[in-house]
Amino acid sequence: MNFLKGTLAVALTGLLTACGGGGSDGYYGDTGATGGATPPPQSNTSTELAAKQLEILKREGQFLFGNYDSNDLDTAKGYIDHSLDTFAHGPLQLTLDIRNVDLTNFSAYYRDKCFEKSTSDYRACYSFTGDQIKTLLPAYSDWDFEITKEDLKNIRLEDDSITPNLEAYQATTRIFIFENENKDKNLHHVTITGAFAYPFKQKWVEQIDQKRFVLINESTSDYKITVTTQIIDPETNQSVEKEVTTGAFSTYKDLTSLDGELFMFENGSGFNVLINDNTNVSFAEPISFIINSKSGDLSSSSSYRINSSGEKELKLVNITTIDGTRVENETPNRNTQSFTGNISLTGQNIFTFKNETSGTLSFEHLINGIKLKGTSTNNNGTITTTLTETEPTGLKF
Repeated sequence: MNFLKGTLAVALTGLLTACGGGGSDGYYGDTGATGGATPPPQSNTSTELAAKQLEILKREGQFLFGNYDSNDLDTAKGYIDHSLDTFAHGPLQLTLDIRNVDLTNFSAYYRDKCFEKSTSDYRACYSFTGDQIKTLLPAYSDWDFEITKEDLKNIRLEDDSITPNLEAYQATTRIFIFENENKDKNLHHVTITGAFAYPFKQKWVEQIDQKRFVLINESTSDYKITVTTQIIDPETNQSVEKEVTTGAFSTYKDLTSLDGELFMFENGSGFNVLINDNTNVSFAEPISFIINSKSGDLSSSSSYRINSSGEKELKLVNITTIDGTRVENETPNRNTQSFTGNISLTGQNIFTFKNETSGTLSFEHLINGIKLKGTSTNNNGTITTTLTETEPTGLKF
């Protein structure tokens, strides 16, 4: 896929990067980013180096330890925080809510063969395009599933070399819900492609309503589908059919789950997001997010589980996210960060843990070679985190 030229390259093979927020002290305060004042001499013992990495993680990824508040000032949010927030409240939430709809009332959206020219996929599907999705999901009335040039008015990218460019975001969302010859597997595979925007609120000086623009196409996702779409022939100005191969975000519900509902992510599913809430700069900062999941491989499968008790489990393995900037001007730098590893979160409300009044979150991460296992406890919004197992040993939160 195409990546940002001359900007931050944040490579995570099992984690994520993100952007967003702003403040008088800079996005991360005045520590932990590259390009500023020369740091003091560093110790090179494994424990001390790991401790410094942990401090960066606590700043960049409070989400990892349940200390992320989506309503808090954005100066408290890091790369990982905004990545997980976008993932959870954008594509993931959309695919989960679709599965709760009774499709028997949507026969007008039924296609006898979803991919007309495919020789490997003969499934039928329900196909929803653009604002048809609001008919399917009335609760999404404030989302925009048809992104036009007008929707992107007053959005700027840093320069013309940034890809995907704004023209790529001028797209329409398409959602496919697939039938299957095996009735047990029927309607449990959901795939999304195109572009959409959803409301995002931040608290900076005053409550500001913004949109996050999400793009899922051939350059933002390694998982591909080939669809037949209508385009306008520039010569005849007539609508014609054309085959297009594009990227997609795809999930499948595994019905063999022994406890609750288990959702698997298709290998290579991904998206791109425009974050425009950094008040340090005039331009929006894009990030990329790709889930490299392999079915049937314990060490390489990424999933989301809702246990019968209501407890949630998020397992993200071998995620790759590249592209992102977090420009700082107070201590001039591009805030380059790099993380590699895996994420595991378990709890009743893993995406909104700090917003609750009580609860316990269990986590187990392997990031940049550091193992971090422990629990976080919520006492009226105050989070206390305890590490129960670390490698190297001796790390304190």
